[in-house]
Amino acid sequence: MKATDSYKCYGVVSRVLHWITAILVIIQLADVYMRSWDPKNIFSQYVQPWHMTIGVSILGVMLLRMIWLLVQRKHRPRSRSIMVRFGHFSIYVVLIAIPLSGLLQGYPVLVFDTLLTKGLDTKWDTIFQELHGPLAYILTALIAGHVFMAILHRLVHRDGTWEKMIGKNQ
Repeated sequence: MKATDSYKCYGVVSRVLHWITAILVIIQLADVYMRSWDPKNIFSQYVQPWHMTIGVSILGVMLLRMIWLLVQRKHRPRSRSIMVRFGHFSIYVVLIAIPLSGLLQGYPVLVFDTLLTKGLDTKWDTIFQELHGPLAYILTALIAGHVFMAILHRLVHRDGTWEKMIGKNQ
């Protein structure tokens, strides 16, 4: 397995960063949706205190992904569809916007119980608070589309897209 991307498939680094992001986002969204259904559920009681740490971690991983994408941009598998590029771009934008909107709400920023800042005082605190939740719903819809298309390519189109993602075309 190669660490770097190629025209045939994504390398180990791209795939690991993708799945770290996916796992962290699944934890965050599961917590949010479970809390809305049952505020006292056991999962959310454990995860909720880590919400900010996980969010900051997602932002950090996304920054690494952006750097890696720029380094690998000439070697990555090419997408023929503008819709695919737009979909991936949208996911990246929302995955960066959600943690940023959380950080810019003016609350103290705690990561692994360490105070990073007492809170960024901006005049847009309320706007960021109002954006944070709806962005999670948008992300949920984008992820659902992403997963649906991955399954569609695997089961219906059988065009090798799935293999590019899991590295079987190396």
